[in-house]
Amino acid sequence: MKKLRLAGGQVITPLEVRFADILIEGGLITAIVPQEQTTPAYENLDVSGRLVTPGLIDLQLNGGPALDFWGKPTEKELEKFTREQAVAGVTTFLPTLITAAIDHLVANIEWLNKHGLNSDLSLAKGLSARMPGIHLEGPCLSSKRPGVHPPEHLQPFSVDVLKRLIMPGVLLMTMAPELDPNAEALQYLQSNGVVASLGHSNATLQDARKAFDAGVRMMTHTFNAMAPLHHRDPGAVGAALMDDRVSCCLIADGLHLAPETVSLILRLKGPRKAILVTDAAKIGTTGGGLVGSSIHLADAVRNCVQWQSASFQNVVRMASYNPARAMGLDEKVGHIEVGKFADLVVWNPCDFSVEQVIVDGQILATDEKTVGTAAKTGK
Repeated sequence: MKKLRLAGGQVITPLEVRFADILIEGGLITAIVPQEQTTPAYENLDVSGRLVTPGLIDLQLNGGPALDFWGKPTEKELEKFTREQAVAGVTTFLPTLITAAIDHLVANIEWLNKHGLNSDLSLAKGLSARMPGIHLEGPCLSSKRPGVHPPEHLQPFSVDVLKRLIMPGVLLMTMAPELDPNAEALQYLQSNGVVASLGHSNATLQDARKAFDAGVRMMTHTFNAMAPLHHRDPGAVGAALMDDRVSCCLIADGLHLAPETVSLILRLKGPRKAILVTDAAKIGTTGGGLVGSSIHLADAVRNCVQWQSASFQNVVRMASYNPARAMGLDEKVGHIEVGKFADLVVWNPCDFSVEQVIVDGQILATDEKTVGTAAKTGK
């Protein structure tokens, strides 16, 4: 791989915003240097006047207009989809499977393990988004809050069910903790290295607090598919908003949550304990509720900034560093730091549109015409 220098940009990290140049070699960030420092051996990409952030990370991605992970995608469709995600700024994501027959879920997990899923993040497949693991959104969900999930395939949250489902590649599972009053299934998940997230749940305030005390540290699409926040019964939402240990995932598309609700969540949780997701899929409705979204994660970032919910720096944190840390991936992705993978996004500071994406140290042209090439500026 060529040595590449991102020159002239404003580097955005969770801890600071500064003008600096990023040196890349072998797919890794090797140095962050003052802009006046010369490095004649590097090929330059001029990003003057632009914002440079880590690649975005989406923990809940069901698919898109041409692909659903819970269906039967082809390898060609998957390659096209992962490429499209990278072009849009998402350099890492968890393909998300919703409730289905257990045999069907097992078959899909095995298919993803065979076609592109790789727990070794260093093995990026071409110029496409990384898929380090799977998010199982179900089937151990509340029959009272199923959303789009087919009720006939809902399962108890039990060790017996998990023994059939939890296999290599599964990193995250959305579950209803009230179905597991003794926390035996939860302990099984945790002992197998799977992150548990409360969602599609009718949990009470007490149920949720018990789950958080038992180690649950995440809430799936907060406010959606769960008992609403009520002034006499705050429920699981109230428990999550009040618990500093818990990260709240949210869909900032303006449909699943009103902009004011997004701002409310961020005021209560702060930028450290909020995670942006898309829940992207073939959008629709069922029973008066929403099914998936049609946005990219960069759209959610832009929405939050335009709604003045948080600063650009903090919103990017919610779409990169926070999800990486929640999944234990932060040693390699989610931050601009020496030794991390060179997965980067270059943004226009005026409208916060994605102008350029770098995956594994290689430039992925958003117009698909100069993929893998570096622009020379002569610096």
